[in-house]
Amino acid sequence: MKSHARVVVVGGGVMGVGLLYHLALEGWSDVVLVEKGELTSGSTWHAAGQCPHFNSSLNMTKVHVYGTQLYPQLEKLTGQAVSWHGCGGLRIATTDEEVNWLKQVYGLSKLANYEAHIIGPDEIKEHHPFLNTDGIKAAFLTVTDGHVAPADITNAMAAGARKLGAEIYRRTLVTDIKLLKTGEWQVITDKGNITCEHVVNSAGSYCDVVGSWTGHNVPIANMLHHYMITEPLKELVQLEKELPVVRDPYSHAYLREETNGVLVGPYETATAHVCWDGKPPAWDFESELIAPELDRLTPWLEKAAERFPLFGEAGLKSIISGAITHTPDGVYLSGPAHGPKNYWMHCGASIGICQGGGAGKYLAQWMVHGQAEINMREFDPRRFGNWATKDYTTEVSIADYHHMYYCYKPAEQHQVGRGLRKSTIYDRLAAAGAQFSQIFGWERARWYDKSGKGETYSFKRSNWWDAVKAECKAVRERVGLMDLSTFAKFDVKGADAPAFLERICANKIPAKDGGIMLGHLLNENGFIESEITVTRLAPDHFYVLSAAAAQLYDMDQLSWRLRPNERVTITDITDDFGVLVLAGPKARDVLAACTKTDLTNASFRWLTGKEIEVAGVKGVRALRVNYVGELGWELHVPMKSLPIVFDAVMKAGGAHGIQLFGTYAMNSLRMEKAYRGWGSELTNEVTLIEGDMERFTNLDKDFIGKAATLRSKQQGARIKLVYMTVDAGNSDCYGNEPIYQGDKVVGITTGGAYGHAIDKSLTFAYVDPKLAQDGQAFEILMMGERRKARIVPQPAWDPKNERLRG
Repeated sequence: MKSHARVVVVGGGVMGVGLLYHLALEGWSDVVLVEKGELTSGSTWHAAGQCPHFNSSLNMTKVHVYGTQLYPQLEKLTGQAVSWHGCGGLRIATTDEEVNWLKQVYGLSKLANYEAHIIGPDEIKEHHPFLNTDGIKAAFLTVTDGHVAPADITNAMAAGARKLGAEIYRRTLVTDIKLLKTGEWQVITDKGNITCEHVVNSAGSYCDVVGSWTGHNVPIANMLHHYMITEPLKELVQLEKELPVVRDPYSHAYLREETNGVLVGPYETATAHVCWDGKPPAWDFESELIAPELDRLTPWLEKAAERFPLFGEAGLKSIISGAITHTPDGVYLSGPAHGPKNYWMHCGASIGICQGGGAGKYLAQWMVHGQAEINMREFDPRRFGNWATKDYTTEVSIADYHHMYYCYKPAEQHQVGRGLRKSTIYDRLAAAGAQFSQIFGWERARWYDKSGKGETYSFKRSNWWDAVKAECKAVRERVGLMDLSTFAKFDVKGADAPAFLERICANKIPAKDGGIMLGHLLNENGFIESEITVTRLAPDHFYVLSAAAAQLYDMDQLSWRLRPNERVTITDITDDFGVLVLAGPKARDVLAACTKTDLTNASFRWLTGKEIEVAGVKGVRALRVNYVGELGWELHVPMKSLPIVFDAVMKAGGAHGIQLFGTYAMNSLRMEKAYRGWGSELTNEVTLIEGDMERFTNLDKDFIGKAATLRSKQQGARIKLVYMTVDAGNSDCYGNEPIYQGDKVVGITTGGAYGHAIDKSLTFAYVDPKLAQDGQAFEILMMGERRKARIVPQPAWDPKNERLRG
């Protein structure tokens, strides 16, 4: 066994081996994998091996598509036999909203470049003559997906990794992992220790235990999952072509042909539970199954027999019941863990066979090159904080399992595991009809429903439309108030704080106390990692804000950029302050009634901040900036005093028609102002030049990513962000819709909303720079229909920022 390696991967399932293989492909040969048993002896060996393309996420779709392209070639690439079944798939729709979902995913298929068709019930029989089409409205036919033997692809990738110089140590138990003073990691095993630069937790059902050794919270639950295989049927023996894999929301199951029999895997919509009473499996648990619980599966098996009658005509040959890992959102964990550098997560996959190849490819790119070719944010393990406790993880993972084949509409979320993080005015907002969403554990108001009915979720405009229109009108015409306490908030202090921020931000930091600037943290490749707002409160004290979901991510982005001996402290103060956004033409009048501070332009300019007293509350950090494009202030109030300030502002605003507003309205208002969004327009896939953000770049100074930013400017952008109006129907752009000129896909949307003040639907999009001309016309595929769109000068509302400066 080696005593040193560049990377140690802990765990020999399809995820760990897939990463090992792709690290070797990317040129890192000094990599090892340690497995306590044999390869695939955890959840991998008993997986059903489905490899679907159908998915609502473009980045996840790219992961899946890569797997279906790789697996048929593995035997040729590695010399190891692989049993690949490219039989295609059918995703069934039984409701109108499910049909809308098929239409949305069809647009993604054009961007991910796989063949798909939406077909009617009559056409289904051409592809699957044994399927009962009662109640079916449509189906999504994918041509190139299928299923594979899990052990085959895992062993093939292992063989390929070995040929490229990687080493695999089987029957070697990892017992601990330690961080050394050198910044390296020590992996302790029963056969010796390995010191490494990078360690990867790919320990499958044990990943939470392995994470606990180093203080990492790994939110996974081991769910008990069954599938059954029948005896052979003559009807299937006589078939010349294998049936496509069916995914059916009626029976909540996948149904496919297997060795001339029928394989059915139900995802129960009730009674599902974790394995081993929530405890980890024993260390010697290897290639074993768990006692089946067929009685409680009966309702779903009966429905499966209705949908695929042949299933009910044959005896059962085998029953597979074993653990599959599940995260609360059903998405695997892949990326850096929060805290000390170079501890990586690569685990928690519930569809791991399909994802093993692509997940390994894109994490390997991130580790080797500093970023992947796709946006990895949705896989980043830092999307969960310590609020994702064991109880939360178990409860929400069970709910996610129950909803495996449920059609979640845009903005719809699980209703369990809620109320974890609340601002101190939560009850006041709830009483006003706030419809909350969960973001990084926080409850944040989307809109305010005075009817008491709650939101009707849909792919199209729904019952929130009129209420949101009124909220937008209030901000544009009078004054609105929003609770945005969910901001991630940091104090950056110290003698070297100005130089530190100057070095890590592309923009010039404020030179005077009270100054505010929008800054971006880039990687060495010049791509956008983070977007922050920096307020200079004192020469050695800066207040840094970022997105709610980026709290752990941006803490790492800041702390990892510190140099040794740099006199800087970075403190996460997110929970210490609540935030009220007061905006609109009457905002100054409202705030003036609550403070003695001079709010005139001469005393309190736009893009400045200072500590003031509001409604008797001292230490309020008032920032004259907002994301909605109106006169206004963000009031950062000590959290315990937030109700006092809220009540005072609402009382003072009564005479001016003040109205509460939520994130739906904020998105509409920011789109009218052409404000970019981190995670949508601004991602680690683009440079500031490509994102049309050069005005926030100071090329007269040195900063991380400067050389690459200059190259992007000199060589020309690969893609360019544009701003468009859309002739929308009853829905607006969500993002990731394909953009056409003629029959050619020439771009992709990033997000959008209806601008109520200008009475137009708006979107941002990335297109070929040659097409980024004012007035250029396109068509956007939205809900199955081509909608006309045209580039317009930016922004559509208040282009000279006169209202902000008012």
